Amino acid sequence: MFDRAELAPSAERKAAVEQAWTNLTGPGPTLTATTRCSVIRAARAAWAGGSSPDAPLEDHVAHWVAVDAGGLRSDHVELWAAAGLNRITYLEIVGVVSRLANVDFYLRGLGAPVPELPALPSGSPTGDVHQDARITDGWVPALANLRAPTVLDAMPSEGVAFRGLHEPMYMPMDQIDNWRFADVLSRPQIEFIAARVSFLNECFY
Repeated sequence: MFDRAELAPSAERKAAVEQAWTNLTGPGPTLTATTRCSVIRAARAAWAGGSSPDAPLEDHVAHWVAVDAGGLRSDHVELWAAAGLNRITYLEIVGVVSRLANVDFYLRGLGAPVPELPALPSGSPTGDVHQDARITDGWVPALANLRAPTVLDAMPSEGVAFRGLHEPMYMPMDQIDNWRFADVLSRPQIEFIAARVSFLNECFY
């Protein structure tokens, strides 16, 4: 059995969560800090059982990414694009909601409160979008064929932010093919939990 000290979050994971929250509540490549905080509010309301807001469109999309990511199809993205939502912005919302889920549910699992949104978020979009990003084998622009670890790399800073949370919570990218990798858990234990969580989240990557 693991004792309480072993189950406590490591300094690396705590720092990753804090950095992720700073990133999430600041400006992004296409969204202001205010809009990203509104997206966070919409996703949290969706997880709490709230209904989908009709407007703003970013919050409407965030609601559905939060509650039915597995049910979204290319025609949904096309419909939102026709309504004025840039596909890169859609991808940014996906990135925000997915990292928010990691932060919020990780903290809840530890019995800790989720962080509060800043009262006055500020910051304009950074415009950090890779000019070579193109739609390849998916619905959103990418630098190559879409893979989960690099899905956000059309927005370089978002790709870095994603991996900055992904690696401490799962494993370093350079260890993916190392089946002897171990942290507090062994690699088989890590993959068992990852597979179960993916199933519950309808993520079949």
